[in-house]
Amino acid sequence: MELLLPRPICSLVNCDDLENSIDADSALEEMKKEQEVFRLLPDVYAYRYDFRRISPSVINDFEYCPRLLWVQYKLGLKLFTKSSAISLVRGRLLHERYERAVSAFDNVITEYKVEVGDLVGVIDVVIRKGGRSIPVEVKTGLASKEAHRKQLQIYIYLLNAGYGYLVYRNKVERVERDDRAVELLMEIKKVLSSDRPPAARCGRCPFEVICRNVATR
Repeated sequence: MELLLPRPICSLVNCDDLENSIDADSALEEMKKEQEVFRLLPDVYAYRYDFRRISPSVINDFEYCPRLLWVQYKLGLKLFTKSSAISLVRGRLLHERYERAVSAFDNVITEYKVEVGDLVGVIDVVIRKGGRSIPVEVKTGLASKEAHRKQLQIYIYLLNAGYGYLVYRNKVERVERDDRAVELLMEIKKVLSSDRPPAARCGRCPFEVICRNVATR
């Protein structure tokens, strides 16, 4: 049995039972089962994250605020708020359910690690089709779609594919190859390797105090 086209998340797995079953405290406890979690401020937490090898997954953080990504890189920590822990855990659980469902197909590989030079990434799903490898990224959160497309286009490049798919809860989007997305990773790498913090996009940011302290050291 082969999977020819990916299907939306909620067409394969139950999405509804996670909507009201996870609160912030239970989400934090769930995260603590996977890694050590630090409380930095009343509503700000963190866990250790290896930024040493550039990954497409950092694109969303970079688009949110280059300085915040730079600060996280210097600290070696991924920052998050208590309230955002809910979406992080809910998203992980939906990922796991979806990947279990599609792994039943003979031509599907899940959690596929790919490395080219100093670029490394873990693709949610790869569909083997006619001798080609088609990357599929499963997205459950509220990150910008442009960041999603760029991340997928980098995976398309790494697999030397012609296209890939973004899978959302209720739709699937085909994304064509565009190697210009790789240039963004090079830009991010340059920013992270600098001793000087990049420009900030401060507004009502919960990480502002931490960011300011690190950037002014």
